[in-house]
Amino acid sequence: PKYEKAFTPYPFNSGYFMCVQLKEANAEKLRVHLLEKYGVGVIALGEKNIRVAFSCLEEEDIQTLFDCILDAANDLSS
Repeated sequence: PKYEKAFTPYPFNSGYFMCVQLKEANAEKLRVHLLEKYGVGVIALGEKNIRVAFSCLEEEDIQTLFDCILDAANDLSS
């Protein structure tokens, strides 16, 4: 619920990737901001979607990643 103002996950299986639809932020701007400020890399897909690669994460880092995405989206909406 804490992420719902910034993004919505697309349905996904237990594969290597997950996509989320951004509600306000531009995907490319968010991608660059995440990389520059948080050291996090994601892939921008169009204007409102990003792809996250779980194959690059340890399980205990998943929540931290989504917290960074939320923080970056909030940074851009300020």
